[in-house]
Amino acid sequence: MVGALVLIGAGVGGCTTVSTDSDQVALHYDAGALSSTTYQECVKSNNRSWDGLGEQYYKYPAGQRNFEFSGNEDAESPAFTVVSKDNQELNITGGLTFHLDTSCDDNGGALRAFHEEIGLKFQPVLDDDGKTTDTWLEMLRFYIGQPLAKALTTEAQKYDWLALYNDPVTRQKFETAINASLGASVQATTGDKAYFEKFSLTLQNPEPRKELVDGLAAVQVAITQRQALVEQNATLDEKLKQIRKLVGVLGPDGYILYDTLQRCLTGEAPKGCPSFLPLPPGGTVEAPAPAPAAS
Repeated sequence: MVGALVLIGAGVGGCTTVSTDSDQVALHYDAGALSSTTYQECVKSNNRSWDGLGEQYYKYPAGQRNFEFSGNEDAESPAFTVVSKDNQELNITGGLTFHLDTSCDDNGGALRAFHEEIGLKFQPVLDDDGKTTDTWLEMLRFYIGQPLAKALTTEAQKYDWLALYNDPVTRQKFETAINASLGASVQATTGDKAYFEKFSLTLQNPEPRKELVDGLAAVQVAITQRQALVEQNATLDEKLKQIRKLVGVLGPDGYILYDTLQRCLTGEAPKGCPSFLPLPPGGTVEAPAPAPAAS
């Protein structure tokens, strides 16, 4: 996923050649059999150069590079584990983009300094298929991965695990703070030289232990149930207020009769409700007199 450094050896006919793609630059060194190795020039992107036997070229990536830390097989690093302010572990995954400073002048500039101080020591060459080797990845993990892990660990200790996991505002503050400090952290590992630059970090949601997530879900269920009970009690309180008002107007016996009639009309009362007949305005109803009591 990242570019690499490569040494181009002698070509056919005793010549040394180098060809750079659009995302590559190269450094040219004179390394003849009868002379010491000395810097010659930079080879810009999209160029080809030929020289005599024994010349050496080292390719480097130009443009944006990626440093992914996740569970993916082709990631540059596994996820980082941090500890929150309340001593809970969380796994942090995400991606970091950056640039290698490939600026180069007549004296070699930043790229030459990086090569001679760091790059040559790690020998980050390409393999036969043009893929980056483990030594390039080793260099990235040391000079970028370690400062990133330290920055994540330090910043995570400012927040409780629940805020990091469940609060978007906290997560944004967490990510912003690391973006602001990461350049200086990486530079501290390179002898205060800004060989790597233009960092941009994007984090996924931190992942706490499964037990914490399960416990949080159980708490949420309990909160929902309690809220439903509170709303139910509020409804009952309002109903009691209405009953008190009716009792004040109708009296206790009058309210009992009123409530019974209301439930009869809605079908909520038990058996034994009286029959109701519609009576037009001005109409009369004749009801038989009750039978005399037996003597």
